[in-house]
Amino acid sequence: MSAPRKVLVVDDENVVAEMICEFLERQGLRATHCNDAAQAVIQLEALKPALLIMDIMMPIWGSGLDAYKRLRASKGFQKTPVIFLTGMQIEQAKRLVPLGDPFTRLLHKPVRMATLMQTIRDLTGDRLLPPAVPGKGAPNG
Repeated sequence: MSAPRKVLVVDDENVVAEMICEFLERQGLRATHCNDAAQAVIQLEALKPALLIMDIMMPIWGSGLDAYKRLRASKGFQKTPVIFLTGMQIEQAKRLVPLGDPFTRLLHKPVRMATLMQTIRDLTGDRLLPPAVPGKGAPNG
C-alpha cells in the first residue's frame, strides 16, 4: 500500500476522539487524536496523515475550519481528505464547511461507524481501507 495509513482525529470531546480512534485502529489504520485546532496544525506537520477527521467547533485557538484553512494553505496538504464532524444544526454546518472541495465531507454527530467507514471509502477509495467484504461491514454503532 503506497499511501500512509495514518488518520488524525481532532475533537475537544475526548470520549468521541478516543472512540473513533479505537474503531479506526480495529480497521487496521493508525489513528492519533488531539483536542484542539492549534494542536491539529502541529500534528498535521509531524504526522502527515492520509486523512483528517475533525470537529468544527473547538474552544482553543480557533475552529476546525481555521485548521482546515491552514491545512489547505500548506504545501502537500491541498488534497488531504477531511471529514468534518459536528453536533451543530446540519444546515448551519453546511453554510460553514467548504463542501465544494472534493476532498471534504460533513457528518453529523453522533456518527454511526458504518457511515464513517463509507465516507472514508468514498473519499479515499481503497488507499486507506481494504476492499469491503460482502457481509463484513462496519458495526452500526
